[in-house]
Amino acid sequence: MAKTTIKTQGGSAATRSARGGPPARKTKQAEAETVKTGTNCMKKTYSKTKNTCKVTFSLPQAAVKDARSVCVAGEFNDWNIYANPLKRRSDGSFSLSIELERGRQYQFRYLIDDMYWENDWAADKYVPSAFGDCDNSVVVV
Repeated sequence: MAKTTIKTQGGSAATRSARGGPPARKTKQAEAETVKTGTNCMKKTYSKTKNTCKVTFSLPQAAVKDARSVCVAGEFNDWNIYANPLKRRSDGSFSLSIELERGRQYQFRYLIDDMYWENDWAADKYVPSAFGDCDNSVVVV
């Protein structure tokens, strides 16, 4: 199971610019708490003004190899395999950010090239799937 680390960005204290100048302006990013999970880092950014969490789903290049397409399907999109395609990054990995309602758990899986299912290597937990002899990944927000 993946290790979990927590990293908080922003907060109430002002931060100085990289050149040592005056405090930087507070941005929307600074008003949110970011949590990274596992080694590939499923990233969660909790809004302080809305009841949502922006979750960045990602699969490393080692998981996708030379895939042409990756989509994430889960409870948040009624398991629609085409609703949320991930974008390829320059390092060969794929990622996508989705805003989800806080205080819930969502089961999901990745579909690679419309043929192969893959779990998230940094999921918060795994639960048995109702279909087949496999587990679903779970993100807890």
